[in-house]
Amino acid sequence: MINKKLLGNAWDIVDLANNDTKEIFELDDMLYEISMKIFDYRMKNNLNQKQLADKLDVKQSMVSKLESGLYNPTVEQLWKISKRLGWNFNILLEDRNEISTQIWDNAECENSFSDKDSENNLVVGA
Repeated sequence: MINKKLLGNAWDIVDLANNDTKEIFELDDMLYEISMKIFDYRMKNNLNQKQLADKLDVKQSMVSKLESGLYNPTVEQLWKISKRLGWNFNILLEDRNEISTQIWDNAECENSFSDKDSENNLVVGA
């Protein structure tokens, strides 16, 4: 039997990270959200990567990079993607001193994976 108290919460590992590592996690989270948004669009529209690439006027390899979450697209690339897919494109920049909760709060992490944003929005937050 697993002792859940000893195991703890997987998100608690972030508390052990230094600020540089936390920033890397934050960027990875944004890239993940972008990649999943593009992947979800492709799946919902029953497209393969080549078909989506044609729609976006990019190469299939670019779609693969975008969906991997390992590629950091420019704001211009994201803007063009959003226009071609009929999405609104918003960048949210907030003063961290005015935010009441941190990005790594458990509730925030759990909510970040929900469908709280509509299908026609690509929101990149910092």
